[in-house]
Order: sequence, then structure tokens, then C-alpha cells
Amino acid sequence: MAPRALTEQEKCRQCEKLLTKGMAVVMSQGVKKVSVDDIAKAAGIAKGSFYQHFESKEKYMYALVHEIHEQMYERVAGLIENKSDIMSDIRGFLKNLWTMPEMIFFTQNHDEIIDIFNAMPDCRLQSAKQMEEEMYARLLRLAGIDTARVKPGVVHNFLHLPCLLESNCMIEDDVPKTIELLMDALVSYIFGGN
Repeated sequence: MAPRALTEQEKCRQCEKLLTKGMAVVMSQGVKKVSVDDIAKAAGIAKGSFYQHFESKEKYMYALVHEIHEQMYERVAGLIENKSDIMSDIRGFLKNLWTMPEMIFFTQNHDEIIDIFNAMPDCRLQSAKQMEEEMYARLLRLAGIDTARVKPGVVHNFLHLPCLLESNCMIEDDVPKTIELLMDALVSYIFGGN
């Protein structure tokens, strides 16, 4: 007897498990070392089921990066919606951002992620940049900040600079202080020097 077909709800749960459970294994093993088998096993599904959701490891990585960004968006949106002291809350978030597992993952795997997106036939790198820029624009508008004054692309570039610092031959002892200064400069840029 053939196995029964999954309902749409079951498919969504399976895809969610691939992203959440797979995220942990990708973050622990790294982009290059992790295999589709590893991701499927972590999610508790068959390898063939992985391919029902994602055509390739590369498309999975794109979805995973998107998912991580959406989770970050939700955290920052929560701070903004809290409305206590947005500037202070954002400053605190940015100060701690580079110690979060997701950002450590991005920093350590930045070049590999860029290579994967660049190698995809449908040029996912440009799509990922647009997705991030749109996310920053939504957050800025949510905070009541004029996106004509504070450019989402500039915010994007500020937030990618630490990844470049980590992936290039910088003086390692000075990288944390450099990142702290970059984040202070970003807060000044966003909030107009307040």
C-alpha cells in the first residue's frame, strides 16, 4: 500500500521542521560541511521529503537565510512596538547582535552564503539583498523614521560590514571595538545624531 499523501498543514509543519531543526545543524556544522542528509535527519524526515520542499541545498540555504532574517525582524519589531525608548532599545539590540548565534553563523559563513547565492541560476544574491533592504525599510517605517532620510541600503551595508571584518585579515583584538563603533555610528545615522 502506498503511503498516504500529506495534507497541506502537514507539509507546512514538515517544511517548518526542516527550517528550524535544519538551522541548528547548519549553524553547528557550517554551510559547506552540512549535507541534505544531515538536514533531513535533523528534521526527522526522509531525504526524498526534503526535495518535495526544496529543489536543492542551495534553495534550502536561501530559505533558511530568509527565515533567520524574518526572526530578526520580529525581534526588532517587538522592540519598536514596545515604544519605551526605541533608540536605547535598538542600541542595546545592536550591541548584542554580534553575540547572537544567528549573527555568529552569518559572520562565519558569510563568504560561503554569498558564493551559493551567486552560483544560483536565478541570482538569489540580488533577491536576498532586496529582501533585507525591504525588511529594514519596514522596520524604519514602523519606528516612524523617514526612509528618504535614512536609506535602507545604508543600514544594510552597515550591518554587513562586521561580516567583512571577520572574513578578512583584520586585527582580531580590535574587531569587537570596531563593531561597537560601527553600531554606534548606525544608531546615530538612524536617529539623526540623537
